[in-house]
Amino acid sequence: MSYKEKPQIKLYKYENSAFILQAIIDDYQECSFERNLYQAGTFTISINYNIPNSQLFQRGLFVQFGNDSYDFGEIITINDSISEDGKGSQIRTITGYDARYILKRRVIKNMNSNGLWTMTAKGELCLRNLIKDQCGENAEEKRRLPINNIIPASEEALGKEYSVSEQFTNLYEVCKTIATQSEIGWRVALENGELTLVIYNGVDRSTEVKFSTDYNSLKNGSFSDSSESFANSIYIGGKGQNEDRDIYEGEKDVVDSYVLVSKSTNKLMVDEKNFLVMNHDIPQGLDRYEAYDNQSSMTTEEEYSNEAFNMLSQYSQTVTMNGNGLAKSPYIYGEQYNIGDYITLEINNKSAVIQILSITEHWGWNTYDLQFSFGKPVNTLSDQLQIILRQIQKASNKTESTNSVKYYTIPDETEMQKADVTYNTIGFTGNVGSGATFKLYLDDEKTGAKSYHVYLKQLAGEGKLTLTTGKAGATDLLLDSGTYVTIIYVDEEGNVYNYR
Repeated sequence: MSYKEKPQIKLYKYENSAFILQAIIDDYQECSFERNLYQAGTFTISINYNIPNSQLFQRGLFVQFGNDSYDFGEIITINDSISEDGKGSQIRTITGYDARYILKRRVIKNMNSNGLWTMTAKGELCLRNLIKDQCGENAEEKRRLPINNIIPASEEALGKEYSVSEQFTNLYEVCKTIATQSEIGWRVALENGELTLVIYNGVDRSTEVKFSTDYNSLKNGSFSDSSESFANSIYIGGKGQNEDRDIYEGEKDVVDSYVLVSKSTNKLMVDEKNFLVMNHDIPQGLDRYEAYDNQSSMTTEEEYSNEAFNMLSQYSQTVTMNGNGLAKSPYIYGEQYNIGDYITLEINNKSAVIQILSITEHWGWNTYDLQFSFGKPVNTLSDQLQIILRQIQKASNKTESTNSVKYYTIPDETEMQKADVTYNTIGFTGNVGSGATFKLYLDDEKTGAKSYHVYLKQLAGEGKLTLTTGKAGATDLLLDSGTYVTIIYVDEEGNVYNYR
């Protein structure tokens, strides 16, 4: 982790099916670049606005930090600021994400039908085939992105089994979830002017590399053990109706609140191969955390099992550690350890064999720093909402015969019937034309405030759909036509809000 000189910033433009070098810049003030195992890392560059080279940075161009093929990303935002010190304090700040973020440009659609894009296989196969179909050689020419993508044989593919079932969700967000839940690293490299998708596993270096404040390798650190978005039991509602409906129950073993303890050393671990199961196997009582997943189109044990595994993985409790490395230490980043590797970490008398999740390099005036995060990422509120929305979309994308979704045809149907308040998910089809209004039923005595999962299924027209309770003085909600999922909330006063 020795000191590294500030890298030159290479500026690229994509033209004629290649990334063409435009300029090499080294008169900036400071910069940072994050490498992340599961999601696109961020970068930041600060430069004095009055330096001529500052004007070369433009949104939509690409940058490379030094000569590393992975330290490559797209400029997303440029911010110009000035302080009270006047012209000399004008700063241009350039921020963006590594090359994986170009997948954010696409949504997932099934080219052969209006149904879901589905696949169950090892994580690498799911991710590579999804990219191939959505923006690779199997996609329409107008949807293709410049990423080389070689799909391996099944026996050579990396990652745990994963089940994908998506429609019109964002391609990048789904790829990030596949990588996280199947536990594979992925990145996009710039090689000979072209982008190449790389899938990899980290290396176990836990006996060779130890980060600790006692070993001159870690400046400071923090340990977090959170159960905020935790579930270890899930009920999946499948085919059928009422008493005849399939309800599949999936469970994970209780492992001391998912704080893992080494059988041999009795120290905290995050290596699932060496955990000691505490108390009992089946979650019960206060150790049981339940969730529900509505999947009306599922009919087989294999489908239920895969869905349970995927959802419990997303709801699993995570042990995370963070720290700042010392500029001078026995370990050199990129040579003795890298993103995805397993190392030994000691903080506050807690020891873990843990995976390196991200590393951010920062260069300032004659300074060089490293910042680490370890373990699995903790779902933010936004991440949790995305999980819920994907569940809703899977559940909503069904035929009209399902008992979990109530469809209304616009403009023929204009209001919800009293009996329909039993539905948590409602969908709309038809054409709003220049605009249409739909009245939601609100029974003050029986339902009161209520949230609905609203699925707009191929709702055509140029106008907006107005959702209202019809109560005087209450706020109505206007929704655009199209195909998407949203969450709305109807309060006791009859106001309709959008949660998304």
